[in-house]
Amino acid sequence: MGGYPEDREQVTEAYRLQAKKKIAALWESIGFQLFRGGVWLLDTAQRRPGELMQARRAQLCALGTAFQQPGSV
Repeated sequence: MGGYPEDREQVTEAYRLQAKKKIAALWESIGFQLFRGGVWLLDTAQRRPGELMQARRAQLCALGTAFQQPGSV
C-alpha cells in the first residue's frame, strides 16, 4: 500500500479512497467477500480461501527468493 505520509495534510480523501481500494483488493485476493457497511467476511468452510492463501504465500516466497538472488532489483 505504501507508507502513510508523515504530514497529515497530505492525507487527502483521494489518498484514503486509494488506500481502501488497495486493501479491498488484497482481502479479495485471499477470499474475503464484502458483506455490507464495510464488513468483510471469510467463509472458512469453503476450500477456495485456503487455496487463495496458499497461492499468495507461494508468491511471497518467490518474491523473497528473487530478492535474495544476486543482481535482483
